[in-house]
Amino acid sequence: MKKNILLLFIILGFCTFKLFSQFTKSQAEELTALGISSAIEPDNPAVKNKAQDLTSAYRDSAFIQNACAVFDNIYRNWNYQPDPGGMEYFEKAGVSVYTYSGDCDDYAILMVSMIKSLGGNGRVVCVSGHAYPEMYLGSNLSAGELRSLQENINLYYEHRGSKTRIKTLNYHTGSNGSYWLNMDYQDRYPGGSFFEYSGNSEHLIIYPDGSYELAYLNK
Repeated sequence: MKKNILLLFIILGFCTFKLFSQFTKSQAEELTALGISSAIEPDNPAVKNKAQDLTSAYRDSAFIQNACAVFDNIYRNWNYQPDPGGMEYFEKAGVSVYTYSGDCDDYAILMVSMIKSLGGNGRVVCVSGHAYPEMYLGSNLSAGELRSLQENINLYYEHRGSKTRIKTLNYHTGSNGSYWLNMDYQDRYPGGSFFEYSGNSEHLIIYPDGSYELAYLNK
């Protein structure tokens, strides 16, 4: 069975959903949050085992290097496949960890699931027809702490013999002082460029516990 969660939504300007007039905007937001959060499975044995295997060489390293190993593997091996028939499906991480295929929300769900299975935290952000993962970095980070994160990302790629180096970390900050690193596939490394969208676009932010919020993260 390719997908085991099926939800029908109105077009919100968040993720790309098929039009069903019986849902209000707030109902569709709630259903979206439910579908995505239900598919995040950090405790699934296959997800945990895969994440452990990918990070076995980095267990004594900074956590961000473990996240790089997860990101690098999913990014390089993901097979993008749109949902069939104009419907919106959210694949459980316990399935996509085997197939490494699906659309942007499936990618985000698997990424967050693996990060959480390693003891980190993440969330899925939907905006302008796209969904992508973000990883929690901490609260009220100093310039030195952010620079250290960037250096550790570059160190990961240097040790792999890659020429990839980043000069700017892309992240969002919350009103509570939280920092969330972009883990999207727009670039080939964590903290890469954000998906391009209108400056006035509203974001639907979904957390693994099923809670969600609306925000203008670009402001």
